[in-house]
Amino acid sequence: MDKHPDLLKNCNETFSGFRMGGSELKSLLFGNGVTIQFGGKEYLNEKIIKRAINNINIKNFPGEIYPREIKDWLLLLHSRIPAIVSGEYDDCAYTTGMKSSLIHFKERYADTTPKTKVHEIGFEDYFLVHFLVCFREKIVNPEKYHIKESLRCLFIDSIYNNGKIQNLYHQYPGKFVEFLKSFDNIYTTNYDWNVEKATGYSVQYLHGAFHHISEVYDPESFRNQLSDSPIKNTTLIKGFEHLYSNALTSYSGEDKKFALDMGISANIAIEKFVRGLKEKPELWDQVREWEKSDSQILKNMYEGIVLKTKQEDLRFKENKSLYNISELTGELSILGLSPFNDNHIFEAIMNNQQLNEIIYYYYDPHEANVVKSLLSSKNIKYVNSRELWASFS
Repeated sequence: MDKHPDLLKNCNETFSGFRMGGSELKSLLFGNGVTIQFGGKEYLNEKIIKRAINNINIKNFPGEIYPREIKDWLLLLHSRIPAIVSGEYDDCAYTTGMKSSLIHFKERYADTTPKTKVHEIGFEDYFLVHFLVCFREKIVNPEKYHIKESLRCLFIDSIYNNGKIQNLYHQYPGKFVEFLKSFDNIYTTNYDWNVEKATGYSVQYLHGAFHHISEVYDPESFRNQLSDSPIKNTTLIKGFEHLYSNALTSYSGEDKKFALDMGISANIAIEKFVRGLKEKPELWDQVREWEKSDSQILKNMYEGIVLKTKQEDLRFKENKSLYNISELTGELSILGLSPFNDNHIFEAIMNNQQLNEIIYYYYDPHEANVVKSLLSSKNIKYVNSRELWASFS
């Protein structure tokens, strides 16, 4: 006999809508909480950073992709955090987005001291610290970019965990898979393919995926058909495909949104140019001058326009998942997703006037309060995620 009949009764009532199969569309947005549920502490922030450092210490990392010195850079960034919190780096935030992120950073880490451990800081927050320190130390591109990419690879490699994360779907109970299959659309901020493998459904990866190669490393991409093709100077190392993926890491939702919009904006711009040249061929004389420009951006624009006029189906890679969320109708369930650092997603949900109801599964009541403030005009049902997981066991 079941020991918790009331709990299961409430769960069944709560989730009955998912199994009814009505006409209203039902979508799911899930985050790292799902990974932690089946992968345990291995995928908490603390373990991700500790494993990243340990990988360097035991030489379990691809030195051809990111150097041993990136560990030293991480520790240097950590050492600067007390000074950042005290306001010494305020003048190093040179964009509106950075200034806003710095305010929230200082609020979250107000109690930071020199004794605060390196793993007690969110790994994505280190990217903000990186930009602040680079500004103070006058480190500019391309060095600033290469260091940032090495930091990204350090963390992505740790999250990948020698591929272990990609096999968590084998631990999914049947009832959880049924729950997943009850949705019409599935979105995630995770990089792993577990839900896709478990359900056979297409999943939209808001921040990229380990198994989706970045346009920079795809030999067939539009970007690599330009004369300054990045792939020409890159040797892809077998076994580390996840480090060449489009897995996105950044310190703020605004920065992530900018990265997601790049491909879409580039396609809009180049298609606009091509249409304009068809309507006014006399403009070609001006465009051809870009070929000899000192600006690589203008040179690339010229080459891109020429290629596009010859092959109209050429497009830069786009990730429209965030846009698709802003167009969703019906009901949206949010599971295992913290409201911190991903404000671009909650902003898209907030601006979507077609969603009738939102179900937010919270682990910590504080998360529910934050979501309530982020989605103040929405009809939200709050459910303790522990009840959901209990219903699958």
